[in-house]
Amino acid sequence: MDALLISLIVLFLAYIMNFITGSLILKRVSTAKDRYILRKTASILITVIAFAFLFAIWIERTSTLLIAYGILSAGIAIALQDMLRNIAGGVLLIIARPFKAGDRIQVQDTVGDVLDIGSLNTTLMEIREWVEADQYTGRIISIPNSFVLNQTIKNYTRDYSFIWDEIRILLIYGSNWKKAQEIALKAAGPVVGEFEELAKKELLLMGERYFFTTYDVHTNLFMKLEENWIEMRLRYVVEPRKRRIISHLLISSILEAFEKEEDILVGTAVGIDLMNYPGNGQKE
Repeated sequence: MDALLISLIVLFLAYIMNFITGSLILKRVSTAKDRYILRKTASILITVIAFAFLFAIWIERTSTLLIAYGILSAGIAIALQDMLRNIAGGVLLIIARPFKAGDRIQVQDTVGDVLDIGSLNTTLMEIREWVEADQYTGRIISIPNSFVLNQTIKNYTRDYSFIWDEIRILLIYGSNWKKAQEIALKAAGPVVGEFEELAKKELLLMGERYFFTTYDVHTNLFMKLEENWIEMRLRYVVEPRKRRIISHLLISSILEAFEKEEDILVGTAVGIDLMNYPGNGQKE
């Protein structure tokens, strides 16, 4: 009778604990998905603990009890391994803080802005995929927090809010490449000049925490000879979320300036841009 009475008390306490835990989760967890998962997890753990106490009450031999606990623990670990990994990942995110809400991150092939860091999942607003450059697709992605345990996290905005980007310009052989170089750098100044100053200040501040070998953020142009064209690459710093619009402004400004020069031809030997080619209606 004593064992039966104690068993009933254990079951009653388990019911009360489950009710209280569920109420606390409803009050403190904002998202419905996290509430559901946490309540399920809490309910399973409370049930397991209750059964463990019942084992202790009804099984008298210590050796048998230890074996039962071992089997039960192994079953729990296997059944809840993904859940436990997600919880561990969530704890690590809170402690290490590799990113925060609002950061732009990449995990394997998934790239997006962090909308929320939940207890079990991290929610992103996706960019790229079928959309060119770094702009939103409109899809919301939920990543289990276990990724933080074994995946590389690429953060576009942590500590340093700029990235380096490049645009590629092709010139026909025979074009005045020196003039083209001057025009490209001159056109880039008004567009990206403000980013250079801010990026330099941030790098200097980061130098107090990290080791840097250079603080050069000036816009540069690099050239390369190909079989059918001269390749120019304009390298500059930009805010990640403005990457596409700045690239558009730079290309527009440079092409507009090139149009005024008869000795600069954009294109390749097999696909010539005829907008400046003699005979296209312009005066020679």
